[in-house]
Amino acid sequence: MRPKEFNRNNVLEKCLTLFWKEGYNGTGIQEIVDRTNVNRYSLYEEFGNKEGILLASLELYKKRHIDWKLLSQPISIEQRLFQFYMSFFNPSKNNNHPIGCYISSMAMELRETHEMQAFFNTYLDFLKDRFEQLLKEKLTLSIDTLKITPQQLTTFYCTSMGMYVIFSHKEAEKYIKNNLKLITKCLNK
Repeated sequence: MRPKEFNRNNVLEKCLTLFWKEGYNGTGIQEIVDRTNVNRYSLYEEFGNKEGILLASLELYKKRHIDWKLLSQPISIEQRLFQFYMSFFNPSKNNNHPIGCYISSMAMELRETHEMQAFFNTYLDFLKDRFEQLLKEKLTLSIDTLKITPQQLTTFYCTSMGMYVIFSHKEAEKYIKNNLKLITKCLNK
């Protein structure tokens, strides 16, 4: 077997941007070959198929582009959550990704496929666990509240990811602030 002549993460970054901008179904394998300068055989050898490229790009996005540090800053829980949610509405200076969440965009397009649904459900469970960790860290909550609130925050995440399509940045910011105030107000009761 020949050694790889490409950087896996660089290829995935290019595919991530291509899928995000053109849609998974709107992107052909030849476009991937052209964008990455990696031949089909090498892509299939590394990822198996186009879906394998997508799954690997989703994992890369989750690890590299979601700013999980925002949930552990030394500020109030409400402020942490607000900054985390709003981070998806601010275009990155480090790449040319669109606003929103790549994972959510792919979920909207591919929600009917079994493999993608499994990935998205795993991601939402991961997100719910992150919210639960955040709440356990700073609050003394009943077991019932600790079960419900992370799920509410995860559901709100899903809802808010569609807002960049509907609302202006200012409107989305206001909507997110108001909803987080309501959620955190319920936590304090």
